[in-house]
Amino acid sequence: MKRNFKIWAVSEGPFSVEELLYDEGYEFDIPEEGQYLVVCKVEEDKKLRDEEFWFTDIQDAYNFKNFVDSRMEAIEVVDEGILSYDDSGKMC
Repeated sequence: MKRNFKIWAVSEGPFSVEELLYDEGYEFDIPEEGQYLVVCKVEEDKKLRDEEFWFTDIQDAYNFKNFVDSRMEAIEVVDEGILSYDDSGKMC
């Protein structure tokens, strides 16, 4: 499944699973390998919404956040089916 979307900004995070479960009262499914969550403003089909991006490593989560934060324009993503799309977001 091909998907085109733009990442505009980081809304929240990174959060560890422990923070989400105990401090934030997170009520959604967490991917089995998901350890750190970053929430971003994503545009798809001309609609803006929050979307979750999950990471297995804290450094990867911060690198992603810093990369998105350093851009003045949206980051265009064309996914040719490489990313997995669980109900709870993306695993990066």
